[in-house]
Formats: sequence, C-alpha cells, structure tokens
Amino acid sequence: MRIKRHSVISLALGFLILCSLMLVESRVNLQVQGSKPDLERLVSLHPRDWKLVEGPQVRLGVTESVLDQYDIIASSRYQHTDGRRVLVVMTWSGDGFRHQGHDQQVCYSANGFTVNSSHSVSIPIGDDSIEAMAFTGSKPTQKEDVLYWKVTDGIRERGIDSRGTLLHRLQRLIYLPDLFRGKFPDNLMVRVSSVRERDGQPATAHIEYVRKWLGAIAPVDRARIMGR
Repeated sequence: MRIKRHSVISLALGFLILCSLMLVESRVNLQVQGSKPDLERLVSLHPRDWKLVEGPQVRLGVTESVLDQYDIIASSRYQHTDGRRVLVVMTWSGDGFRHQGHDQQVCYSANGFTVNSSHSVSIPIGDDSIEAMAFTGSKPTQKEDVLYWKVTDGIRERGIDSRGTLLHRLQRLIYLPDLFRGKFPDNLMVRVSSVRERDGQPATAHIEYVRKWLGAIAPVDRARIMGR
C-alpha cells in the first residue's frame, strides 16, 4: 500500500506535536508565563460616547472545563448615548500552547444559541486594521452579532477556524524552540457583541465600538489588545 506524501507529512507533524506536548508536561516547572495583563483595566477603557452599564459580573455560561483554560476573565457592558449596547469580554491564559482557548461559538452553543458559520472581517483602526472572526447566535426572540480575535505570544491569530487542520498544526510548531527552553506563549482573547431583535437588521454597534475603542486608547494598550 503506497503512502501519500501529505499523509507522511501529517504523521511527522503529529509526532513532533506529541513530542512537544510530552516535553511540556515534563518541564512544566520551568514554565515562564507571559506578564499578566490587567484585563479589568483594559475592559474599563471605553470611547467617550459609551458609558458603563452597572450590574453584576457577566456569566459566560460555559462548563468548568472550558473556564479552566483561562487564568483571567473580565467583562463589561457599555451603552451608547443612543441606547445601543455592547458586551466586552476578555480572557487570558499564561500557557497559550496547551490552553489556547476555544472558538467563541462554543459559549453560544452552550447557552442554547444556534450559531451560523463564522467569517473573517477587517475593521479599520486609524491607519491600521484588526482582523476578527464574526458570527451570529440566534434564539427564538433575539439574535446576537459577535466578533472576536486572539493574540498568542503577541501575534494576532489569523484564520481562527482553521483549528485542527494541517495549517493549525504548522502554526503550533512556531513555538517549539521556546518550549524547549521552558517558555510558554500566552494567549489573549477579545470578544465584543451586540444584541438585536430577532427580525432586526444585523447589529453594527459592536463593530463601531471596537473601532472607536482601539482608536482612542494608549498605543501600548492598543498593541497589547491587537497584537501584531
């Protein structure tokens, strides 16, 4: 039986990843986490025409196994002067190799939403832009339009939905040299969403919020949130 070239490559990559995971487990005491970001402060920053909505901490509505992927979780709701609202959620994990977070569709599916296919969107931020994944979660009485992105070791991930593919495995190999030195990449996730009526037009408040939020904060905070 002839083995195809791509099968050999996949097996080789799988072997390398297995070796790296074994190395991680054996050297966990040498772990050097990225500096912990102050997520509470970052989510508290907001554009001038958006005000904090007071209330209890937002519950993500996911299982403990999912929450275990994060070391820090912070969230806030904001309301525009015209009444539109957004929810901002940020998570951080010091071990971004084993705990890379999960696709945010998981949260919505766990809360009873029907989730449509995600797609990539680009939001202009001054002379720059942010690439994010967007999707819509639906319930009988409402829809929620969502966008999110992740930053691993200071680098913003592209093609988040490629998880589990050959491309994603290749991306993980980038961190092997650091893993052999006992250093782990950290992982930051940012999610902004807006609710609309079931039959209403797609929401744009979350997109506007991201554009103004990232355009107004200090460059050092913008670089931390957007990655490179």
